[in-house]
Amino acid sequence: MLRFATTMLLVALSGFGVQAAQAETPTAEALKEVRKVETFDLRADRTGLDYRVFLVRPAEPPPPGGYPVIYLLDGNATVPMMETAIGPNPPEPHSSAVIVGIGYPTDGPFDILRRYHDLTPATPPELIPPSRDGTSVIETGGRDDFLAFLETQVIPAVEARLPIDRQRRTLFGHSLGGLFSLYVLYTRGELFQTYVAADPAIWWSGQAILNEQAAFLERSKSEGVPPGTALLIETSGKLVERPLPPADAERLKRLRSGQTGREVAATLATVPGLRLAFHDFVEESHGSMLPLAVADALRFAFGRNPD
Repeated sequence: MLRFATTMLLVALSGFGVQAAQAETPTAEALKEVRKVETFDLRADRTGLDYRVFLVRPAEPPPPGGYPVIYLLDGNATVPMMETAIGPNPPEPHSSAVIVGIGYPTDGPFDILRRYHDLTPATPPELIPPSRDGTSVIETGGRDDFLAFLETQVIPAVEARLPIDRQRRTLFGHSLGGLFSLYVLYTRGELFQTYVAADPAIWWSGQAILNEQAAFLERSKSEGVPPGTALLIETSGKLVERPLPPADAERLKRLRSGQTGREVAATLATVPGLRLAFHDFVEESHGSMLPLAVADALRFAFGRNPD
């Protein structure tokens, strides 16, 4: 299924209720002259699940090799944040960035249960954290189907609409999305050139991602990584506990123990040919860092490390 609509950016995104960075959101009138967003829904061939895709077109003509493109997971929330970072009159080279958000057909900024499924490996019940409301059933194990959807449907749909430089693709994810970004790097590293993992949930499923990491490290000893591969890992410094019954809070604390993005970044520093950057938002929480990490992803996609 493909339902296609072209609309102005802030009109299309006005109902999302996103708490973006403290910077001012560009006005619809300002964006009217520069960047437009198309929204269309795609049904995944392998699962029959519907997704909403946000495609932000630059106003300027494409560079000789095509537009660079940044793919954002949790697109309902992160596309408005990225357009705030780009601004109404973006400077070169940021004005040439195509932004693609992969989200869900909902008016909210997140679909929590869908993202649990799409961004995780199959996870034993004892390693699944308690749901936020204490009653919802968390389903896992959809990451390979989601990756196939991204590769075989989303990317071709974008490249059918705009001339894209296939050597300048960036993938951004936060939390479970950051975990997914690392998984793609470790297993399908040629699909994107730049990866951003913001506060990746390394702890998920008993730190199962470290198995893929170990295989990636072993492979890189002889093969290195595709030329131009870059990875930015960012972490938050302040822990905000969500209110839970004492037993659930203790269980969640145990599940979230172990390595973080900091340790992963230190390990990956040995990978030949990988441009690696790490940044710790010491004064930010897991949630408050998101718009800042989105802005860093824009700069990192154009070769600049976080300050």
